Amino acid sequence: MSVHHHIHPEGVKIIIVGAGICGLMTAIQLERAGMDYVVFEKAKECLPLGSALSLTPACSYIFDQLGMLEDIQSVSLPCQKIDYVRDDLSKVGTMDAGNNKERYGYNGILITRPAFYDILLSRVPAHKIHWGKRILNFEQNQYGVMIRVADNSTHHADILIGADGAYSAVRQTLYKSMLKKGLTVPKSDLAPLHFNSNCVIGVTDVLSEEEFPVLKDRTGDFHVIIGKERSIQVYLFTFAESRIGWQICGKMENPEDHDEQNFRFSDWGPVAADDLCDQVRHYQCPFGGTLGDLMDRTPKERLSKVMLEDKYFHTWWHLRTVLMGDACHKHLPFGGQGANQAILDSVHLVNQLYAIPSGSLEDVAKSFKAYHANRSPNARDVYKSTGMVANILGSRGLGSDTLRSLTLSKTPKWLNEMGMDGMNSERPVLCFLPPPNVHPTVKGKPQAVPVHYKQLLKVKGIRGASSIFSLASA
Repeated sequence: MSVHHHIHPEGVKIIIVGAGICGLMTAIQLERAGMDYVVFEKAKECLPLGSALSLTPACSYIFDQLGMLEDIQSVSLPCQKIDYVRDDLSKVGTMDAGNNKERYGYNGILITRPAFYDILLSRVPAHKIHWGKRILNFEQNQYGVMIRVADNSTHHADILIGADGAYSAVRQTLYKSMLKKGLTVPKSDLAPLHFNSNCVIGVTDVLSEEEFPVLKDRTGDFHVIIGKERSIQVYLFTFAESRIGWQICGKMENPEDHDEQNFRFSDWGPVAADDLCDQVRHYQCPFGGTLGDLMDRTPKERLSKVMLEDKYFHTWWHLRTVLMGDACHKHLPFGGQGANQAILDSVHLVNQLYAIPSGSLEDVAKSFKAYHANRSPNARDVYKSTGMVANILGSRGLGSDTLRSLTLSKTPKWLNEMGMDGMNSERPVLCFLPPPNVHPTVKGKPQAVPVHYKQLLKVKGIRGASSIFSLASA
């Protein structure tokens, strides 16, 4: 193995694999931290696909610190409630988030994925993202890590971050190398991902406010239509640019035919999606007309179909390689948590890397261990709660309909707020930037101090500092 010695007293060299939301958010934070990094992405270019992102108040803490919040708010709408209805538009219940700003510091945000992605790309220097670079494999030892790319090039670093999605090439290579060394990898981590649902997503052209008066409202409240006969849910979102986003999720008839071993499609891509669309075209639209009217106003290039899978991985790191986002916890979309959890991952990891004193294997391992210990409990809890939401929305029958009604319309306000408090309890901030100037009434969980932070304070000559914001305020 020809991995060169890469220990830099002044910092570490980092390779990020994947230029999705998780990879770019990590890159932006490393850029602000003044750290040495590069991003490799297998796609040759950025495709403007996907529908809505529902970003929680916790993410706005990071956006605010990074100076991104104003730009995001200019192309998004505040999300303050979710209306759940049946396919005849009879009401099931409402999830109220109107007091999020008071309780957690910020409102939730509803934004198109392409608009959010453009903002992320604008904050990463173009020369630090290498497109069309598919990772074949990598090797690592006590001195460094070396990746091999499909173009026959090799690249060296101290740390490798796998932010390359549910079918992470980094994760697969990592697990294979661990098994080859006789190390234990949980059987559940090695089992293939399993699909049980289709998802079709689209965003309309710019629409007339006269035809769709809901677009005059400057809130991003959205609707969930629950099909009666089949396990189908339709999500409808209004966006700041006078567009409507829609998403159809439906369980497959024979999901056993679509596991990871014989069906590999987890990337966003424009495809023919007539079958699932045809099943709901006749549904009445809460905004007027039918769902078919929205589909007919959606350009085919902004139509995409993905197969939905979920899985929580227990092994997040080994030696110099660490996983983030969908690479280590793939969520179903029903709770809107995929992007949120990836962003929280990035904050926890970057805090640990900022404080790392060297690129030695010992220091890297301590940082990765702390990242996993501090981040994984919340990620696992959210993964479980997302599955519960999927079951509540996806089950059918009188009993299921009654349960949905009780859950979404009969839950006491205090109990609903307790659930929202738990969902928004994880609000990490970057240790090297001033904290946001917000004063929520509901406090978040205490922030985990990076494992090397005290040593970093000593190196910086800061004494008697007990706050994680000491570097920012010094």
